Amino acid sequence: MGRCKRRGHCCQDVRLAESPELLREAYEYWLRSPSIDPKFSEIYIIYPMLTFLFERPDEDLPYHYRCKHFTRDSDNLPACSIYEIRPRMCRDFPYYEDVTHLDRNEPLSPYDGCGYNDPD
Repeated sequence: MGRCKRRGHCCQDVRLAESPELLREAYEYWLRSPSIDPKFSEIYIIYPMLTFLFERPDEDLPYHYRCKHFTRDSDNLPACSIYEIRPRMCRDFPYYEDVTHLDRNEPLSPYDGCGYNDPD
């Protein structure tokens, strides 16, 4: 299994099952909520961090976004401008505690060229 090699694929092409409209509606609902439900998915809370790119209906995760916090450091390497407080989905990538179907013998990441897919 590989490791993160700071290539930035996952930041420049965030793939989700949720449409921009659903993310916006859920985010607005969350904003109106008197208290935060711990079961409320973080995916909706990150809505303001994402820029919608395009949709590919034939894919499992058809909605493609770009993270607004993607940047490059002084060495021109991909970087996160909020790295210390990045969302759980970023901290845990490519593993998620509720995903049990991952085959550790297959590529872990959906991104070609991702370091997690390297044999290391």
